[in-house]
Order: sequence, then C-alpha cells, then structure tokens
Amino acid sequence: MNRFLSLVCLLALPVAAACGTTEAAPAQPSAPRAQPATTELHALCVEVLTHNRTCTDTYIPALVDLRAKYDVPAGIAAEVKADRDGMIAAAKQEWATDSADEAIAATCTKMASALDQPPPHDADAARACLTQTDCAAYTACIMPFFEKRFAK
Repeated sequence: MNRFLSLVCLLALPVAAACGTTEAAPAQPSAPRAQPATTELHALCVEVLTHNRTCTDTYIPALVDLRAKYDVPAGIAAEVKADRDGMIAAAKQEWATDSADEAIAATCTKMASALDQPPPHDADAARACLTQTDCAAYTACIMPFFEKRFAK
C-alpha cells in the first residue's frame, strides 16, 4: 500500500469499514431506508477515483495538505513542512500508478466487498460532488469526505 495515498483509506466516501474505522454504525431510522447495493458502491468508488484522476493537479496537493493537517500517516506533517513540493511530487508519482484503471478497479473491489452499507446520504453527497466540472470546486466538495476519516 502506498505511503502517501493509501487509496483504500482515502476514499472516505461510504467506505469507512475498509479503513478499519471504529466509528459506530448510525442508528437506524424508524422507517427502513434503501441502502446502495455493493455494485452501486463499487461504481461510485470508480467514478470518484476516476474524477480524482482528472483533477490530479488540484486533488493531490489538497490531499497532501489534509494528510499533513492530521499527520496521517504519522510523520507526514513534518515532511510536508520541510518539503511540501517534494511530498506533492512523490504523491503524484504514486498516484500515477494508483490511479490507473486496473488499480482503481482493484481498490474499489476490495472496498465494496469489505463494506457495511453506508447511509444513502453519504453516497448521494459524493454523487453531488461528481457533478462539479471545475477541479477546484470538485476538490473542495470531495475533501470533507476524506477529512472525516483523518480527523478521528
């Protein structure tokens, strides 16, 4: 697993279970809600990672900064402080491999098979981000999903 990007844990959309989170499952509402199917979550994962790839130059620096803010993985904050441009370059190099179609498909298969179904609003909110065509707007929309996982 790559040090900077760790895609399985980056896609914090509806995939907290794949990252080993210990968050309690949300309370079930009195009326049952439909949950996205595993195949639907896989498709959403692929869409998000593919969109991330189209916004590499905006997405990766934001991701590196977010990881530094929460020091995930431990020590990255000091490394980013010492050489942010070098860390972004290294992350982009890893991302070149991790964002290949085959890698995205494998990552999303692992995540979808490891999931407890997420609340539908998480998936809906992620889909809303995907409508953003401007990379700055998209990155600003999708980063809060990642931040939820880093800020534990």
